[in-house]
Amino acid sequence: MKKKHLIFFLIVLGIVAFIIVMISTGGISFNTFGQNEQTKKQTSSVAELADGCYYIWHNENSNDIKNDLEGIAASDVFRLCPSGSVNWDSDSFITHTVWFSSSEDVDIPTLYPGDKLLYVSSTKVPYEGIEWERFSDYGYTIGVANMIGDTSGHYRIENANGDGFDGYVYRGSDVNQLNENFSSVATLFLDKIGGSPVREESMSDGGTVLNLEKDKDYICEWYTGTIYQDFKMKANIHTFGALESYTTYDYDFLHSNCIEIKIPEWFKTGYYYVAGTGMFRYVASGNETLYNGSPYDKNINWNDPIKLYDDFGNLIYDPSTGIDKRNEEGTSGEVQTENIQSQSGSNEDGNIVNEGDAGVEEYEEFGTEIIYDDTENTYEPGTEGETIIQ
Repeated sequence: MKKKHLIFFLIVLGIVAFIIVMISTGGISFNTFGQNEQTKKQTSSVAELADGCYYIWHNENSNDIKNDLEGIAASDVFRLCPSGSVNWDSDSFITHTVWFSSSEDVDIPTLYPGDKLLYVSSTKVPYEGIEWERFSDYGYTIGVANMIGDTSGHYRIENANGDGFDGYVYRGSDVNQLNENFSSVATLFLDKIGGSPVREESMSDGGTVLNLEKDKDYICEWYTGTIYQDFKMKANIHTFGALESYTTYDYDFLHSNCIEIKIPEWFKTGYYYVAGTGMFRYVASGNETLYNGSPYDKNINWNDPIKLYDDFGNLIYDPSTGIDKRNEEGTSGEVQTENIQSQSGSNEDGNIVNEGDAGVEEYEEFGTEIIYDDTENTYEPGTEGETIIQ
């Protein structure tokens, strides 16, 4: 009998261990924010809107939502605001990043003037405030963000706690090879992509590599200490980095199973993540004809900040709180429009910034390491097939 109990215990222990390994390597993942695989990305019926989710209502034939709330619309006028893949959890003080693969970013809905943002909940009304986080669009790149520059102009990622390059690496991308191959390495440097140096002029404010071609494979030269390791990595990750945040309070009941979250008049064209739940693309009045309708439009400035600072980093304009010191005497120097994210914790306007532990999850999927052949694959400046990061 004791032997049977021991065998049973070992079987249970093995199952538990297997589940833990699968979760840590990404083989098993948990859905967040109330969204799951059964949540419809778009629908014509308000009755099919999922609890705890946000939706964009867009009807090309009408600016009046009333009829679509009372019956089934002629087309899928309700589109889910997807959560994407994020690098934070509720206990993390890191620079926020949202990742969508090049096959997923098509699901990000667009809100035009006249459209509505809807929220569905069987238990909650956001009377205490609606939290917004605006994200900069950095386009398509490999699945790494928040890279740290040094005084020599080189860029690195860090494995601070020995659990992987949390917060830097998107585990759904092939950059996750780094976690599996270098789990005990404290620091990795990325020196070249496609033969071109990775330096300040090729980096975004969010620590991502710019000007890569969508879905193209690149040979990436990573260094562990002074030893290089080359990996093939695909630029198929649409990456968004934290820009600024706000709180608003306006909503309307609609005599339906959803409410309308009012869009502030001062919102600019850009990407907004609402209540830590889902993202949508906002095209402000006057920009409708400029936007080409694709998941990524590099000809529009999606990243023009709303909040303004003086040249000492003091907040002088924030319409979400009523602060406007732009014309006051004593305002120091020129107005700075970029978001300030270099300090620890949160700056005075509540933007979340990096405190050094850049992430939350352990990523351990195997990838394919390849060796770069300098004689066959070197990208010479000015030759056909060259990849130059401007």
